[in-house]
Parts: sequence; C-alpha cells; structure tokens
Amino acid sequence: MNKFKWYAVHTLSQSENKVKTLIENTKQKFNVADSIGEIIIPMDIEVKKTNGKTIEKQTKVFPGYVMIKMILDENTFNFIRRTSGVTSFVQSNGKPVPLKDDEIQRIMKSLDPLNGFKPKKKWAKDMNVRITGGPFNDLTGKIEDINEEKEIMRVMISLFGRDTPVEIEYSYVEKI
Repeated sequence: MNKFKWYAVHTLSQSENKVKTLIENTKQKFNVADSIGEIIIPMDIEVKKTNGKTIEKQTKVFPGYVMIKMILDENTFNFIRRTSGVTSFVQSNGKPVPLKDDEIQRIMKSLDPLNGFKPKKKWAKDMNVRITGGPFNDLTGKIEDINEEKEIMRVMISLFGRDTPVEIEYSYVEKI
C-alpha cells in the first residue's frame, strides 16, 4: 500500500512560489489531487536594523527547492516533472528519493505552522556571530549569554587584544 512521503523538488532559481502555485492550481485538472498533499517552501525571517528602522525580510531556507508530500507513482512523477519551473526531483540512481523521516521531522519542528511556516530563529551559547550595527559593527565574537525575554545577548568580542563582553540586540547580530 502506497502512502504519502515527502520529496524535495529542484526548481529554477526564484521559481519556488510559481511552482507551488502551479501545482496547487492544476493538480485537480490532471487527476493527481488525491496523490499530492502539502507543498511547503521553508522560510526564515531575517531582521536587520538600518538607519534606526527594523526591517524584516523573508528568505528561503532551501533556495531552489520545494518540499512536496505525495504518493509517488508514474502519474504524479510526470505531472511534477512537467510543471513549468521544475528541473528535477532530488534523486539517487535516476529515481526520486523520499526525505528521511528524521530529516523532515527536523525541518517541520523548526517551522511554526501558526506563522506561515517560518523557522524560529535560534541562538545558542558559544555560537559565532557577526555584529551588523552599532558601534561594534563588523566585529565577530562568540555568544556568552542570551536573554530571550529582552531579545538581547552578551557577545565576547576582541577589543585591544582582550576579550570584552558587549550586550547586543538580536536584530544587530547575524549567524556566521
């Protein structure tokens, strides 16, 4: 008995949303609606402060890919492959390979279904980061402590040959 599995489908650059929309709008017409389930494009929110303004920008976690939950058979394979903007399935030996359960669980766990499937940004102690604003702009350091409630962190940076702790807002820091 076939069951739904997740597959990664490679698309042309910047065509992920177009591919998702085309599949959703035409799957009924090509009689594959019962075999194609959820389609996601994992997104992240990049927060930057520029000239005192906080700007949020959505970025794709896996640019050039969409994840499709489907029952793979000849009809669904051909339907997906012939969709404008699709280049191929992620394959091994010429056959589409379903994502492993632990891989898809990790991806889905990082997504927030109430927030448009956007991964939650996580910071961790000892993570290397770059400061992107303020007086310490362009310096790199290691996270020493995180205050999630206030959305600030203490980062150890090297100033004058000594490790110096500085408190920085989340929005002024990016992962390296």
